[in-house]
Amino acid sequence: MNRRLCPRFLCLCLAALCLFLLSACLGPVATTLHTLQPVRQQPLARDFADFSELILLMPVQLAPQLQGRGLVDRLLNNTTHASTTHLWSGALDEQIGQLMVSGLRDLLATDNVALYPGPRFGRIRYQLEIELNEFSGDGQAFAIVAVYTVSDNVAKAILTRKTFRQTRIIDKPDYSGYVASASQAIADLSAETATALLAAHRSQPAAR
Repeated sequence: MNRRLCPRFLCLCLAALCLFLLSACLGPVATTLHTLQPVRQQPLARDFADFSELILLMPVQLAPQLQGRGLVDRLLNNTTHASTTHLWSGALDEQIGQLMVSGLRDLLATDNVALYPGPRFGRIRYQLEIELNEFSGDGQAFAIVAVYTVSDNVAKAILTRKTFRQTRIIDKPDYSGYVASASQAIADLSAETATALLAAHRSQPAAR
């Protein structure tokens, strides 16, 4: 009996050793971290130059498939897949929020734009909400779909609610092109929401 078991035992040991050596050679899978980059934009107008109140951007709401760290790819069957090796360097909602605040400050020529919760004693006049439903690429194009809402916090009224859709060509075949297109998409979303804020502000009797 021992003669029959020994060769089998040796084979199992050899297989285990081979697996151990293979895993040691392969090592951990490398990951790459990506960060959305700011895009500087010229002021659209200076209506808010002497604005003493606050424009508050609420926390960006992400669709379920966007809530992880992995960059989201669109597949041929119109489903999505989150990468396990290409990750956002920080929470996507926070990166987008910070980028939009920076962009809105440039576009509206005012520092009175803040990310929630904002300054402790700031008087909020306008509130901006962003719901991000799509933020993904397929290697050739990057697509974004976001719903934005502008509200008057004093009047407790929604002034505008629209959907922003855009598809941008990815210039580079790797993820650097993906991130560059994603960054420009956020800049363009910032420009559209800035235009909506200007229109809302101009429609208010106190702003005339």
